[in-house]
Amino acid sequence: MCSVDKYIAKSYNSCKKFLKVNDNLMVTKANKGQVTVIINRDTYVTRMNDLLNDEATYSKLRRDPCKSLTNRVNELVRSWSNLDVIDEQSYRFLRTTDNTLSRCYGLPKIHKPGASLRIIVSAVGGPVYNVALFLHRILSDSVPKATSYIKDGWNFVNVVNGRPIQSFESLVSFDVVSLFTNIPKELVKRAIEKRWSYISAVAKFNLDQFLYAIDIIMDSTCFVFDGQYYEQIFGTPMGSPLSPILADMVMEDLETSCLDVLDFEVETFYRYVDDMFFILPSNKISYVLETFNG
Repeated sequence: MCSVDKYIAKSYNSCKKFLKVNDNLMVTKANKGQVTVIINRDTYVTRMNDLLNDEATYSKLRRDPCKSLTNRVNELVRSWSNLDVIDEQSYRFLRTTDNTLSRCYGLPKIHKPGASLRIIVSAVGGPVYNVALFLHRILSDSVPKATSYIKDGWNFVNVVNGRPIQSFESLVSFDVVSLFTNIPKELVKRAIEKRWSYISAVAKFNLDQFLYAIDIIMDSTCFVFDGQYYEQIFGTPMGSPLSPILADMVMEDLETSCLDVLDFEVETFYRYVDDMFFILPSNKISYVLETFNG
């Protein structure tokens, strides 16, 4: 074993011993960036409970809802099979049997003051995961990307490279607060209806069947944290494979409607999930922000 490997092994063992002795600490990762975070366990649980006590977004459940969720999903999938909108292979993939309820955890936002937690619902292995993934694939294969779409940081650099910023302009970034948990179901349905000509070219469902499936998924966001069962009653969960594309469609409709009512044309505008980037006249920044917040 080389000296570097020995050092890593020694440090690893030392860290394990330290955490075993100090079991009041827990190790997690930050919400953004390749950063490891050590946090007091009691502080973590308290912060999580503070977020989950938001009665406008979450509701406590008295018992494990996993069985009822499983039955609801299987009834939906069975109806698809009976209507011949899915084949036997898809039916076997989507039908759920041995499941455990999704678990919830929080990732510290260390890039923001106070390092508040972002709630993540780990949907993998949960009763609705495969159906959510199935619907995500349909939307991903059919819905065109927004003109403002940015794939990643490298893509952003490429698209803005060579665009000079004039002396009267500013490069501005707006961030959507808690995007996924602030997406109303009504706006999701409206976004799907607006894009149905694209979706129907890929899906065998009619519009009512597809919207009903979206309803089932959005109304089945249940999870457990620290032994307590919860249901998310508003928005889409961070951790579901379906949430990002639903949120993206709603955001595209929002940005289009806001840009249309501005009294000037925004020449440079891009969005990466919930981060929006503009090159704006400096005296128009507050006006644009107020329009998007309205």
